[in-house]
Amino acid sequence: MHGVEDTHGGAPAGSAGRRDLRGTLLWWGPRMLFVAGAVFLVVESSRGVPLPELYLALGFFGLCSAVFVGRQLGFGHERAPGERAPRWLIRAAALLSTAGVAVLVVHAAVAEGDALPLVGSVLLLLGLGWFVEAWRGAGPGRPSRALLPWGTALMVVTALTAALAGLLLPRAKGGLYVALLIALGVALFVFLPLGLNLLSEWGVRRLRSRRSAAGTGAGIGAVGILGLVVIVAVALSCVWLVRRDWMLAAVLVAAALLLLPAVVSNTHADVALVLAALCLLAAAPPEHPAPPDAAGGQRVLVALGDSYMSGEGASSYFRGTDDGGRNECRRSPSAYAVGLASGRRFDRMVFLACSGARTYNLNPASAPGPSRAQPGERGTQIDRLRRQPTPFHPALVIVTVGGNDAGFAILGEACLAPGDCRTQKPAFVNNLPKVRRDLIATYRSLRKALPADVPVVAVPYPQPIAAAGSCTGVALTEGERDFIRTFVEQLDTTMREAADRAGVTYMAEMKDSLATHRLQLCERRKGAAGINFVDIETVNGLAAQRFSPAKWLHNSLHPNERGHAAMQDTFTTWLDSHPELLPPAPTGREQAAGAVAAAEPEPLCGMTYQAANAHCRVLIRAWELEQVRSRWPWLLLVLCALAVLWAASIAAFSLLPATGRSYPAPPASARAR
Repeated sequence: MHGVEDTHGGAPAGSAGRRDLRGTLLWWGPRMLFVAGAVFLVVESSRGVPLPELYLALGFFGLCSAVFVGRQLGFGHERAPGERAPRWLIRAAALLSTAGVAVLVVHAAVAEGDALPLVGSVLLLLGLGWFVEAWRGAGPGRPSRALLPWGTALMVVTALTAALAGLLLPRAKGGLYVALLIALGVALFVFLPLGLNLLSEWGVRRLRSRRSAAGTGAGIGAVGILGLVVIVAVALSCVWLVRRDWMLAAVLVAAALLLLPAVVSNTHADVALVLAALCLLAAAPPEHPAPPDAAGGQRVLVALGDSYMSGEGASSYFRGTDDGGRNECRRSPSAYAVGLASGRRFDRMVFLACSGARTYNLNPASAPGPSRAQPGERGTQIDRLRRQPTPFHPALVIVTVGGNDAGFAILGEACLAPGDCRTQKPAFVNNLPKVRRDLIATYRSLRKALPADVPVVAVPYPQPIAAAGSCTGVALTEGERDFIRTFVEQLDTTMREAADRAGVTYMAEMKDSLATHRLQLCERRKGAAGINFVDIETVNGLAAQRFSPAKWLHNSLHPNERGHAAMQDTFTTWLDSHPELLPPAPTGREQAAGAVAAAEPEPLCGMTYQAANAHCRVLIRAWELEQVRSRWPWLLLVLCALAVLWAASIAAFSLLPATGRSYPAPPASARAR
């Protein structure tokens, strides 16, 4: 160990000590600030704080990360020849990585501790980041020469694992399926980042060494400038996408534009970005207290049906109804039915509509047909309506159901996938006669469960897409848009026919609610429309649900707050024009289901799991997978574009001068360690 004597060119011991203290603060201060910001963000995300508080924590973490990344760019990591990485850095990286893996294993084994996946992921992320910091800081010598072979090996393993998983996952089951998922996760979230980091460091050093050997470095400098030009071009393309209303594509391009240069920069910027994304995904959307029950109400509005009635598509839901894996009814305070119940016509509300509901989720258990309660619900919707506390007298019952029986969500997936979804038209259209029969049975069961003087109104689905020749920002061809419009019209017609035959009122005006308020897709920018196109929103509930990408798109193709406000306005106007709703239609209007069924085509597949034939979702998913596989050249094109951006980032960062500072500042402290 060295004392405080003359360690800085004969400077007094006191001066050297102050420099040692300053160097220690410069070294440890930003790092500890980064760790403190990460801890604060993880704690706030795990607590499920309101979004304003979470954004405040995210801003604080961003500030801490900027200080640390700025310090890393200014001082660098590269060590002098022969200098080894600090032992504390290797030990800390090993400790954090081991702790992260242990926490994740414990959670997988006991399935308890909702915050454990986030905590384990963050610990592992920090540990891997410090391992990379130690490896990329290797000075000239054997560790530096290992950057290329190790980085290449990790990338090859990642590619082989991804290819194997892509081939086997569609047919894998049981333990093999889980093993493939784990292997794919390790490859994508461990091997791929490590390989990119090592190859990035090798590329930056290679260009810097060539520039140094060339003297003036005009040629190598031109490569770096070209890299900057490519990065600027990508940034401009992102702006162009935003202006053209391709928001999801713009977000993906921006993510690549931030993450790839962050990986190349040899800082913790990539760790900060991934950590912030994890905490945002782990954060649950805000919830509202449940509405009061209907006990004592004299003018009670009853709302039954599926997601178009429950309010899915909004930014927040009533507590306990957006609980991933347990109750996913997603009843929203912004649903138009809630707005109606808050007006002068009604004094209470029974809100039983539930996202994903099919006709058999409404049918009572005593019905002759299929009947099943949805997860987290205490019975079917009609059974729960019958069990309402007394005194209870509904003034109006409104119901929207049939879209899930008709496979509208499956149709949306098929049209968003590569390929022309019109080729699957028979699977959907041939199923509509069965939907009509199921709706008639459900409407009759509902009519039977209510007093004869209570009006029942069947509410159709609003037309989501405008009839426009061009449509910026909506990733559907004109033919696919026309197909969706036509199918919605056919579905609404099916609902009208079923309502007529079951003796309930049909509200035709709701079909044009978005059109009359100019809120359809293709009529204005997606951000101002009344219906979401592709909307990414996480869920409440267990971490396994919040981190599942399958749960992030549930708000897509559903009316948002603007849409439900327009639907409420349409319904209010309709009520004003019908001060006394017509009594139920006479049974003479009903037709025998058998006479209709004789001329109706049989469904090619079933949209419900009670169907005897294959489920349409299985067949459509197989078609979607085949469409993706047949377009593998496009995937190669995307990968090539990412590779170009990565290479441009390496070229741009090679323009920065290599730092001449020793790895741990100050030098005296480094030798003491």
